[in-house]
Amino acid sequence: MNKKYGIYLFITSLLLIIFGIIMIYSSSSIWANYKFGDSFKYVKHQVFFFLIGIILVLILNKINSKFYYEKSTFIFIVCIVLLLLVLIPGIGSVRNGSRSWFGIGSFGIQPSEFAKIGLIIITSKYLSKANNNTKNIKEVYPILFIMLFVFALIMLQPDFGTGMIIVLSILAMLYISGVNLKFFIILGLLGTLGIIVLIIIAPYRLARITSFLDPWTDPLGTGFQIIQSLYAIGPGGFFILGYKSQK
Repeated sequence: MNKKYGIYLFITSLLLIIFGIIMIYSSSSIWANYKFGDSFKYVKHQVFFFLIGIILVLILNKINSKFYYEKSTFIFIVCIVLLLLVLIPGIGSVRNGSRSWFGIGSFGIQPSEFAKIGLIIITSKYLSKANNNTKNIKEVYPILFIMLFVFALIMLQPDFGTGMIIVLSILAMLYISGVNLKFFIILGLLGTLGIIVLIIIAPYRLARITSFLDPWTDPLGTGFQIIQSLYAIGPGGFFILGYKSQK
């Protein structure tokens, strides 16, 4: 990657992370102060991992990109093994209804996060070999198969949100590589049908949609977060960062 674009990408990511930390403070300061007596409790936790992430980025940036190209298959296989291991009771832990974590206590790691990177790396290698042949739809079938396989493993956890992020990321890469637009139209129609089926067969996914339309139908459950957002905007507007409780 051109160094100039790399710097732009790094700065953009940095700004997004800082914005996210500010939003974490905005949404959690009052609850953190009430529960722990420290309104920065969750912010400190997030900043800690942010600093670890920066260190890892600087270390990985020193590794030659040829390493990822040559080891892409191995990296992807490791990611698949981790996705399989997390499904085994006793190895993977259940949090928020999904068996998608490795961890002890409050510390946890999601193998699906590594799968995102592994799938992007192996897709990049395949597309670099394909050159201009991606205009032939048959050339992208292997990538689609791999993508759907990873998506299926993640749905066994289940983690619909992460699965969709992976699918959209790979489809974006295929689009940039020059795959025919008709392919995406057909795939989009089939994908929409599949999403509808997944929503129907899982009541909690449907509940998320209905709660968005009318959060007051379940104010202490699926509609809780939306209602709290409305409360926050009501007294403070869009730019409130939080307030200190008055004693």
